[in-house]
Amino acid sequence: MYRFQQFLILVAHLVLLWWIMFVLQNSGQFTVEKTIAHFFGLSLMGAGLIYGTAQWAKYHHFNNSDH
Repeated sequence: MYRFQQFLILVAHLVLLWWIMFVLQNSGQFTVEKTIAHFFGLSLMGAGLIYGTAQWAKYHHFNNSDH
């Protein structure tokens, strides 16, 4: 289960990286509102990844179930 969770976190980070690249490549064609909405979404996803990963690590730390 531990490795599966790590895989899910990796996939989420790769999706975020793809989204960042997509926005940077296409932001010149977007309206200002659409660009701001994308960056707001990127911020929310990044914050969610940081918080979720921290909670996951905290759970494993307190339960001593690292592997």
